[in-house]
Amino acid sequence: MGWFGKKKDPPDANELLRRYNEQEAARLAAAGIGQAGVVATTPGVVASSAVAEFAVEDVFSITGRGQVATGTTTSGVLRVGDAVVVLRGAAQVGAATITGIEMFRKKATEAPAGTAAGLLLKPSVDLARGDVIRMAPTA
Repeated sequence: MGWFGKKKDPPDANELLRRYNEQEAARLAAAGIGQAGVVATTPGVVASSAVAEFAVEDVFSITGRGQVATGTTTSGVLRVGDAVVVLRGAAQVGAATITGIEMFRKKATEAPAGTAAGLLLKPSVDLARGDVIRMAPTA
């Protein structure tokens, strides 16, 4: 027994992640980014009729590879080779192609809804935190 009574157990990691995802979804909804009210708490759950979207949290460049956008897939599934557009608010900022996807230091071919990933984009576009990467409409 300690100075102030019974020792508390540390919070469960899944519970912390769930609370973080809810807070981030509320923040994005308040900023008008992404889909309001949609919180993906389990990786691998794919929204069936949703357009694939990716919320950008950070952007950096890798010499010889290109531009990398890190963040979370909020809906749908993004795959290597997909043509995407970058949206800032309601305005389209640019267009690119996904040339690679990495999740926690391992290469992947797709990023389903609810997963944190890094998207390698070519050509480089004007990206910033809070932008949304969405699948380009097909004709």
